[in-house]
Amino acid sequence: MTQLQRGYSAQEEEISQLMGEALELYRSGHLDRARRTGEQALALCRDLVTADPDDPRHRRVLAALLYNQAVVLNGMERRAAALSAIQESTRIYEELATLDPPAYEPLYADALSRMGTTYAGLGRTAEAVDCQRRAVTTYLSLPPEVGVERAVARAMSLLASSLEGDDRPDEALAAADDALRRYADLDARDELPLDVAGLYAMTARMLARLQARRADYEAAASASAVAVAVYRLLLEQVSPEWGEQLAITVGERAAHMSAAGRAEEGLEQARDVLRLVRALDKRKPDTYLAAVDRVAAVVAALET
Repeated sequence: MTQLQRGYSAQEEEISQLMGEALELYRSGHLDRARRTGEQALALCRDLVTADPDDPRHRRVLAALLYNQAVVLNGMERRAAALSAIQESTRIYEELATLDPPAYEPLYADALSRMGTTYAGLGRTAEAVDCQRRAVTTYLSLPPEVGVERAVARAMSLLASSLEGDDRPDEALAAADDALRRYADLDARDELPLDVAGLYAMTARMLARLQARRADYEAAASASAVAVAVYRLLLEQVSPEWGEQLAITVGERAAHMSAAGRAEEGLEQARDVLRLVRALDKRKPDTYLAAVDRVAAVVAALET
């Protein structure tokens, strides 16, 4: 028994090392190598589970590896394989949650949400809605001290996206409005890191789109103003690559403002954003040139 345990420790260490390598490969864009490294870790972990199926530690690691592998496979657009991996991960987390709910229910909700996005990528929108609803319900059932406010906002936003994809605009609008209020509350409490702010902006754009669909252009302009503000911040503080999203959103808001009878205000905001990106490019020559070109094209289109 002692020798077996020592063997487990060595194997566990190798699995941990492979998991870390796969994550680094994924982050650096080497997706196929990440997939192959993840497969090695999965094979070793399955051996541990087979040898000791009653040890929840091994099943937890297996669920985590499957979750990560689904992320990689989705990145490679291998949706069917990703779905198989995340379905197994979700099933394991659901089983573990019956043993220790506080420890595993947040992970179960995370897996449900990931499964929902995988279904959405396959165009299976009704199943995506079901998964995201279950994820939201599970998150909301957790005690406040677990601290899943950001996860709830994200899952609610993804639920709204799935509902929109399933052509249920009224339900999508309600979910998007809920998600945006949650993001705004996190932002007001300074609990919204910049690395997740992109989803805040995306949610605001989605809400604006849904409001415009029902011809509520003032509300659409208000929501898209949030998206513009967030994208401006991301452009200035994170990366010039956010210039494309900023330019698109400026154009969308200008359209909402025009439909609301305030076309000149929309144009003036676009010009203001153009002044911003030109100032940024002057500070760091050529760094923001693409953003300048994109926003300038939006302004030119609005001025014609």
